Amino acid sequence: MVKFEEIIKDVAKFVAAKAGEIDKNNEMDRSIIKKLFDKMLMGTLTPEQYGGLGKGYVEASMLAEELGKVSGGIAHSVVVHNMVVDAFRRFGNDEQKRKYLKKLTSEHLGAIAITEPTGGSDVASAIKLKAERRGDSYVLNGVKTLITNSTLAEIFIVVGRTGESAKGLTAFIVERSDGIEIVKLNPSGMRGSGLGTVRFRDVEVPVQNILVGEGKGMRVALGTLAPNRVPFAAMGLGIAENCLEMAINRAKKREAFGQRIADFQAIQFMLAELATDIESTRSLIYRAAEIANTDDVTVLAAMCKLKSAEVAKKAADLVVEIHGGYGIIAGTPADRAYRDAKIIDIAEGTSEMMKLIISRSILV
Repeated sequence: MVKFEEIIKDVAKFVAAKAGEIDKNNEMDRSIIKKLFDKMLMGTLTPEQYGGLGKGYVEASMLAEELGKVSGGIAHSVVVHNMVVDAFRRFGNDEQKRKYLKKLTSEHLGAIAITEPTGGSDVASAIKLKAERRGDSYVLNGVKTLITNSTLAEIFIVVGRTGESAKGLTAFIVERSDGIEIVKLNPSGMRGSGLGTVRFRDVEVPVQNILVGEGKGMRVALGTLAPNRVPFAAMGLGIAENCLEMAINRAKKREAFGQRIADFQAIQFMLAELATDIESTRSLIYRAAEIANTDDVTVLAAMCKLKSAEVAKKAADLVVEIHGGYGIIAGTPADRAYRDAKIIDIAEGTSEMMKLIISRSILV
């Protein structure tokens, strides 16, 4: 039997060959998505009884790390898809799992729609999308934005408003339909992740497509986001590792004042610091991934994401600096990494929100 590690490395090589074009065109590559499904990597977190690999957050992090090394856009797409799978795994009832998990594991891309044009971090207040009860269904009207995978997604988890305050939010399983209009966005980083704005116009959703129950949307949203910040952080780790490798290779080849710049102590020290930061970040992430399989890791996951964002940005800045003028040429691997690294700072909860989560836990 082929080991999981070998499968993800093989797929990462396939993605690497197309990473430049994906970034240039900002298009989701259907052949890559198909390969990910064929290799069952889109079902990494899906229990075996529903056709998945039955793995945990360690394996999900390994996958995100390897893909992060070659394509931030594809890595983000996979992390978000597995987050949708995890929402079903954690909050779906037996009927919902039977109906949707096999599809999400074998053919249908998933997206989670929380952020709206009015804001993302303040979930309780920012969500305006209206979900109105009509008989045995709810009718959804409103707009979600900055939604990864939206351009190709067939199954959405949508958090809408059914009442006032945080207790008035409900999570719905929504299948793609004619009432859903999607406009592709043009991000600077993690391109090709299917980022878009999604408009819901009188989209009817049966009552049985509510996750957990009416008014439990915050529980679903936060309960899904928290542990999956660990694989998201692993994606940033992959970006940092790739930057370090590129920086080392360039430092060995580039010359200044008659010698390789790798021979300058200033460069050596920068590389040494980054290598140390990466190693400590890796340890934090995989410790959190182990714990996430059995316990709440809300705070530890926030630490992972915060640290990953810092290290990814530091690594991207260094690789551009070591490449000099060539590091700022649009479309080069160094330029792509620089743009991708910033997204780790923002998506799935900003670094400021991570600091808030951490500080609240230590100041009780």
